Amino acid sequence: MQLLKVPFINLEGSPGPQIVSNLLDKYQKVPIACNPWPQYGHEVTASFVMAHSSTAVLLKYYVDESFLLAASASNGDIHKDSCVEFFVAFQDDDKYYNLEFNCIGWHKVGFGATRNNRVPLHLHATDSITTSTHIRSKAERGSRRFNWELTIVIPATVFCFHQISDLATMKVRGNFHKCGDELPTPHFLTWNHVTARTPDFHRKEDFAEILFL
Repeated sequence: MQLLKVPFINLEGSPGPQIVSNLLDKYQKVPIACNPWPQYGHEVTASFVMAHSSTAVLLKYYVDESFLLAASASNGDIHKDSCVEFFVAFQDDDKYYNLEFNCIGWHKVGFGATRNNRVPLHLHATDSITTSTHIRSKAERGSRRFNWELTIVIPATVFCFHQISDLATMKVRGNFHKCGDELPTPHFLTWNHVTARTPDFHRKEDFAEILFL
């Protein structure tokens, strides 16, 4: 079981995601390298950096893959696109949030105890999330290769079923994912290992501890 220690960054005012992106580049990347379902072959590398400002989660994903898809808008089927995800539970709550983002920043956020009957968060709660995307492509062995970075600033108020005044006071568990259900090469990668027999990220029993310093 992994442990993620999340550093504190003292942010003044409300800096945009591009400033946050530059700050996060200074930290060591954490691989999203577990492939619990090896029957899904892939040529994807993914990693992330996370920090916090007490009242906001600062998150940046780094992805390199052979295909790119961004067909869904907010609250759509984001997991079918070139997608990164952050699942998180606070305190000892049996319920958790799923935050899913495609490569151009459209998102889907839900809350519930299982993968079924989840409550989608209204846009008035999630519109405060800001993102910055940088996509590059290059020719490689006769095909294209895409390298993209997504920076996400998530105010603690987005976690609207909890009253969070300081993230460092919270007991937190979660997982990070990279997927692309409808890409030519579907893949399902995780930070902390998932024990399900078939692809399933909604496994709070496989969440690992996240320590906001």
